[in-house]
Amino acid sequence: MTSISLLNYRTGERIATSVILANSFWLRLRGLLGRPPLKPYEGLWLIPCQQVHMLGMYYSLSVWFINPQGEVCQIIDQLDPGKISPRIQESSSIIELPAGWAEKTGTQIGDTLLRSVNP
Repeated sequence: MTSISLLNYRTGERIATSVILANSFWLRLRGLLGRPPLKPYEGLWLIPCQQVHMLGMYYSLSVWFINPQGEVCQIIDQLDPGKISPRIQESSSIIELPAGWAEKTGTQIGDTLLRSVNP
């Protein structure tokens, strides 16, 4: 699996150092189900994706909707187990991070995320 790092262009804040790309049907289907809670600076990037559910999950997540230009177009900083996110039409992908991560990193709607592939 490919792992990447993310940086917020506006703030210069390191968002994550270990984000797994879920860019196939099976990786997106599995998502984080049955996996331990994310640690700080870990995440999962679902590509393509416009909506997620938390059915079967036992911990909350911060869910960031990303448009094709790499900009954050919506944030749900705490999506709880059993909930379903809205479908965000302009989103082309979703990044799942630890709950409260947008507030912790100062990330806002409109911010651009820069990514680099980890060796």
